[in-house]
Amino acid sequence: MSEHRREPQDCETMGELRAEIDRVDAALFDLFAERMAYIHRAPAIKAPSNIPADVPERVRTVVENARRHAEARGLDPDLYGSFWERLVARAIETEEVMLGEPSTPDPRGK
Repeated sequence: MSEHRREPQDCETMGELRAEIDRVDAALFDLFAERMAYIHRAPAIKAPSNIPADVPERVRTVVENARRHAEARGLDPDLYGSFWERLVARAIETEEVMLGEPSTPDPRGK
């Protein structure tokens, strides 16, 4: 991993460009791991209040936020909305297991 961060326009070789993409990917996975740590904490907070793993209104908000963030950054909101739907579905599955709830079927059959 590169110690020196280069802006995209400063990359002059594919090696430099690939190193920066790898650096960004590693940082994304650090953030996904951090996000999942919060997901693992949620059941302990939800259980005493009988809050289910799947809260559809919250799911809609999270996916809408992802779409909005993507669009604001010039990214495809459909792609990132779809990705976030899958990410949230897996988080719900994780919480359901931790809460001992029956699994919610994925409406897309995935």
